[in-house]
Amino acid sequence: MVGCNDERAYLSEIISLDEELKLTGNYILFEKSIPVSTDSKIIDRARKLFEPVPLKDYSNGALLNLLDSKGYFSLSSDSQVNRKIKNAFGIILNLYIINEKVINLSIAVNFGTKILLWFGDYGKQIRKKSPFNPKVVYWGSPKKHEIYFLILMSLIGCDVLVLNTSLRDKFDNIDKYNEFSMIIKYPNELPIGAFPAQNTLEKVKIETAQPKSEKKKTEQSTQQNELDNSFLSDPAAVVKLKRTETILEEILVPLSKRSGYIGKPYPILPAYFVRYIGVPASSDDWEAEYYNSLYNLDRSLQMSGSYLKFMEGIVAPSAEESDMIPNRLIGYRFQNRFEIIEQILMAKILPQTHDELLDNTIRNTFVEIVNLFAEKSKNVNISIVLNFSLKIISWFNRYLPQLFPKGNLNNNAGIEAFNYEYNPKILFYGHIKAHEIFLLTAFHRLGCDVLFMHSDEDGDRPFQIFDEENTLTHLIRNKHNLPLDSFPKGERLIRKSTIAYSASKEIEEVIYSEEVGLFKPWQFENYVTQPITLKTTYDELKILWREPSKLRPEFKIQNKKVYVPNLFAKINGVSEELNAYWQDLKELSTAPNTRLMENVPFTKINYTKQELYHSNYLLDEQGLLDELKAVKSSHYKFGYLKAPLQHFLIMKINELFCSGLFLTSVDEKFKLKIIMTILTLDDEMLKLIEVFDYPQEIPKIIIYDNKKESFTENDSILLAYFNLIGLDILIFTPTNYRTIEHFIKPSLFDLYQLPQVKYDLVLPALNNIPTALSQKPGLLSRLFKLR
Repeated sequence: MVGCNDERAYLSEIISLDEELKLTGNYILFEKSIPVSTDSKIIDRARKLFEPVPLKDYSNGALLNLLDSKGYFSLSSDSQVNRKIKNAFGIILNLYIINEKVINLSIAVNFGTKILLWFGDYGKQIRKKSPFNPKVVYWGSPKKHEIYFLILMSLIGCDVLVLNTSLRDKFDNIDKYNEFSMIIKYPNELPIGAFPAQNTLEKVKIETAQPKSEKKKTEQSTQQNELDNSFLSDPAAVVKLKRTETILEEILVPLSKRSGYIGKPYPILPAYFVRYIGVPASSDDWEAEYYNSLYNLDRSLQMSGSYLKFMEGIVAPSAEESDMIPNRLIGYRFQNRFEIIEQILMAKILPQTHDELLDNTIRNTFVEIVNLFAEKSKNVNISIVLNFSLKIISWFNRYLPQLFPKGNLNNNAGIEAFNYEYNPKILFYGHIKAHEIFLLTAFHRLGCDVLFMHSDEDGDRPFQIFDEENTLTHLIRNKHNLPLDSFPKGERLIRKSTIAYSASKEIEEVIYSEEVGLFKPWQFENYVTQPITLKTTYDELKILWREPSKLRPEFKIQNKKVYVPNLFAKINGVSEELNAYWQDLKELSTAPNTRLMENVPFTKINYTKQELYHSNYLLDEQGLLDELKAVKSSHYKFGYLKAPLQHFLIMKINELFCSGLFLTSVDEKFKLKIIMTILTLDDEMLKLIEVFDYPQEIPKIIIYDNKKESFTENDSILLAYFNLIGLDILIFTPTNYRTIEHFIKPSLFDLYQLPQVKYDLVLPALNNIPTALSQKPGLLSRLFKLR
């Protein structure tokens, strides 16, 4: 029992009932809580029933089976009683696991322990020798775990009565379909004090000098009681909010096929009120799939029976509709909302269906919605409530005849005339206003399935204010957001993955993962690189030179970035055996994707000084290259490349600005030289980057410099850029002259010194150099002793 009517009469009845129940000798009274044992020994004993806990799938009856195996349900010599207790525990544990949104083994065991402690203290009532079955009264608003225990006591044969004078009732959250309890609800709320006794009645007197605010509350309560007795006492359909995560399919299931449905004589209707927000990632082409699902849902709902679709809000009442409201209601000076409701009900301007049960349900719904509006609206006054009430009346008269047409009535007149097996459907698509939410709520309380859809999470904000805790509606929040588009008028073209393709993609996700180390070609083309320039010996460099990136030390993939172990070295002088020097150079230069430069400087200047200085517009306010401006530049030559690679190349230019690779400061003039040098890059050099599949073979640049002419600043820019991308760079200088050291910090590359120095040593045709008799084994060969 929730709430109360007349306080004095109610308390008097409770006192009399308490006296009678005491005479049965089998009566428990819980006053505002169910005491739980604090004895540590008893608690430990209860917990040990769950030890050891071989429970992986605790949601599949494992907790119950564990208690049974410990002999917990052999409490009586009567096997039927024991079986009844076990079944009751099974129902409660299963109900708890179903209802809880977040649960783990620890939570489930703690709940089970508390139930065991309570049952140990109060379950023995069932074994009392008494002509009466046990009576349990709970005074107050029971908490969640207490509700489960009260249901348990009812299942094992106790009569259970909850006396909750407040309107804060949590039973609906647990016993969602009234399977285990029956609710009797009164309109008034009374603070939960001590359990009533005779002296309580003496304090309950009608004060003649009540404060105005208290007097007003009393008057309103009286008016509500009179309203309930006069208009709302007749039977009506009860609607329960049903939840689902697959609303697009479940909304088409008839009421009679849903769990919790009860038909004649007085229906209980499990109806959906779902906010479907965002767009699911249901397929590769999820955007088209979303709009196709909308289109097909709309067509299915059109064929399902009574159906209303709102795409551009709900049109406000017209002048003609407003004229149907009696003038006396508009000009009447109402004292409060109860008087507004009473006068509207007396005017009989709500739609009439000639079905008694449905008409009662419409009246009840109207009263509930007006009260809900008054409770949820801030700074509401009588005028606002009246205007809202009349708008709802106009909307009811406009839409209810469409939702509940007379053709849906059976031939038999009376309380069972309407066919409640199939309920009307409401689809609201797009932006919604506060008053429209209340109308959708009214539709739901009449038994309609209501679906609100918006492709962007911002569209749900009015509902978040209306139903912050999602108790009146069910929220489905999808992965993606899309700007709201018009409702689809046809199906879009879509590509769907075959079963084989989907299976292949799933297998690839497992096999070709960052952790496993197996990579398919170009798997990481949307990633970026981070060079890890290795410090090696000269012999080690020759071993690593032909090894792919993924087999070199320090390689890893992390946070959408491929860490590339690359080589950057300068070799001064030549070997004592000149032929061995040429053989090394030949072996290194014949590696795949290797470019050998025989002349220094090697960078072509493809821009003028004027073009260089005019390019300063490409820099943004932070002094970085603006990608959008660069793409539109007349010097931009990367437009034929894939978009991720174009973005990568520009990103690396900005990274080069801040890299600290250069000896000189990177001022604006130097930045412009970097930009123009890279944007006008020679095609053959650009191909080295194009072919770079980051975990695989690393492209390489070898420079042979045997003259006094040294590297230019443009050469150093390209070498620094290629190093930052992750390419291997090797410079042969038989003269020992300083070259790249003029521009790039020497600490950033290896310097190897061979024994002899040669001047004007001409590079021979490497094809004519004889191959070494025995090649040095590769890294894998050495690891696995293949040679």
